[in-house]
Amino acid sequence: MEKLNGVMENLKKENDSLKNIVEEINDKYVFDSITIRNIPHYENTNKLHSVFKTEIVFVGYNGNGNTSVIIKDSVTKTSGVKTFKIDTLNLLKGGFWLERKLDSEINYFQGSLKTENKYGKSYEVPFATAIGISKD
Repeated sequence: MEKLNGVMENLKKENDSLKNIVEEINDKYVFDSITIRNIPHYENTNKLHSVFKTEIVFVGYNGNGNTSVIIKDSVTKTSGVKTFKIDTLNLLKGGFWLERKLDSEINYFQGSLKTENKYGKSYEVPFATAIGISKD
C-alpha cells in the first residue's frame, strides 16, 4: 500500500508539473513553423567597397489555416459610395506576398494580420501603409 501511495504522489507531482507547463504555453505565442528572412536595406548600392546592410529575421507562422492577412485598398467611388478592393493573401513559407499596380501619386494599403493556434495566445493587429511613386 505504501508503494502505491508513493506512485500516486509521483503522478500527482507530474500532473502538477504538466499543468504549469500548459499554463506557461498558453501565455505565449505558439507557432507550427519557422522560416528565416534576409531583408537587404533599401540604401544598399552593392557597389565595390560599399557597406552592405541586411536584416535577418526569424519568422514564426502557423500553417494550420488559422493565420491570415486581409488587405483593403483601392478606394473607388461608385455612385457616391466608397468601395474597397479586399483580398485575403495566401501564406507562402511564412510570408504573404502583395502585388498592386501603383496608379496614384500616393497608394494606400491597410488590413489586418491575424494568427491563432490550438495552444498559446492569439494575435491580431491592424496595419496601414502608404507608398508614394518616385518621379525620375
